[in-house]
Amino acid sequence: MAYVHSLVGLLVGWIVSTIAVWIALKIYPGRQKNESLAGAAVTALVGALIFWFFRAVVGIPLIGGILALLVWLYVLRKLQGVGWLGAAALALLIWLINGLLGLFLPTIL
Repeated sequence: MAYVHSLVGLLVGWIVSTIAVWIALKIYPGRQKNESLAGAAVTALVGALIFWFFRAVVGIPLIGGILALLVWLYVLRKLQGVGWLGAAALALLIWLINGLLGLFLPTIL
C-alpha cells in the first residue's frame, strides 16, 4: 500500500510541476523550444529526476543541492534554448509558481 501512496504522490507532484513549468514558459518573454504542455512535462520530469538523483547519490544536502541546481540550469538551457540568465529566470519562476500552487492546492483539494 505504501508503494501506491508513493506512486500517487509522485504523479500528483509531476502534474503540479508540469503546470508550474508550463505557466513559467508562458510568462517568460520570447519563444522557448518546448513551450507546449508536453515539453513542460518532459522538463518537469527531467528536473525531478535530477534533484532525486543528487539527493540519493550525493547525500550531503548543501553540496547535492548546489550540484543539482547547476545541472538543472544546464538542462533548462538545452531543453528550452535559453542562456544561463534565461535558465535562472525560468528556474526562479518555476520555483515561485510551484510555491504558489503548493499554498493553494491543498485548500482546493
